[in-house]
Amino acid sequence: MATKKIAKNIKFEEALAELEEQVRLLEGGDLSLEKSLEAYRHGVELAKVCNAKLTTVRQEVEKIIGEGEDGFETEAFQDLEA
Repeated sequence: MATKKIAKNIKFEEALAELEEQVRLLEGGDLSLEKSLEAYRHGVELAKVCNAKLTTVRQEVEKIIGEGEDGFETEAFQDLEA
């Protein structure tokens, strides 16, 4: 079974909403094993897209603020895994 393709120009909010839908489907427990695996694979790809977009934005914000310029200093983002 083929995993759904993710549009290259998908917006972060769209990818996140689609990822949340995949999670709801998996948590619902109504999918067959094959469909569950497909939903999981699609969710992993969506998570990668979201992570890449967040990384890009974080780098842009850090570039805008700049290290130590104008009295501003950047601080590392906290890891969400705790």
